[in-house]
Amino acid sequence: MQKIKIKKPKSRRTWTVSPVTRVKESGKVYERKGKHPRKEGEEELLYTKYLRNEDDYKYCPRCSSELVKKTIDHNLRKVCPVCKFVLYRNPSPASGIIIEKEGEILLVRRKFNPYMGDWSLPAGFIEYGESPESCALRETKEETNLEVKLSSLFKVYSGSDDPRTRAILIVYLGKIVGGEPLPGDDASEVKFFSKENIPSNIAFQSHRQALRDYLSALKS
Repeated sequence: MQKIKIKKPKSRRTWTVSPVTRVKESGKVYERKGKHPRKEGEEELLYTKYLRNEDDYKYCPRCSSELVKKTIDHNLRKVCPVCKFVLYRNPSPASGIIIEKEGEILLVRRKFNPYMGDWSLPAGFIEYGESPESCALRETKEETNLEVKLSSLFKVYSGSDDPRTRAILIVYLGKIVGGEPLPGDDASEVKFFSKENIPSNIAFQSHRQALRDYLSALKS
């Protein structure tokens, strides 16, 4: 008996967005070839690159169409007219620690830009899934080689002078419980300063304000 070969039907092309879209504002036409190439969450990783100016972002990180401005949630935002992606520009959270030992405050000298060569508190941006407390301890360990125990939450600051992003800095107070101070990660030097000799070149306004508030609190 002759075998009958049954051809499987070709998979039907499906689209998560329209295959052809014309953007009114520019008159450009965008064609999509194939399915949406991005995995879930990937576009968020792409668009959270540091941006100094919203105008630097002209195309959708999800489907590459030209972004247009539209009022959403009472704010003018950049939106993709093809896949409806919205560019939300939220501040980036960071955390750091004020560490005092024998009347002196620990600072680290920045190894890289922005503000290379200036001093700052041991601090850094919070990783996805990481708590502010864990971030402060991790960054301090990476930058100073010191094991630190958090004493309390000090204050929270907003900074606008970081050329990469707007930042929210959560500052803790902590005490050294182990290790020897050695620069690492993005720190070129680790040094204790007396309260009267804090360097004038402190990077980031949030770090400067945290130090001013801390010194003021000690006096009062």
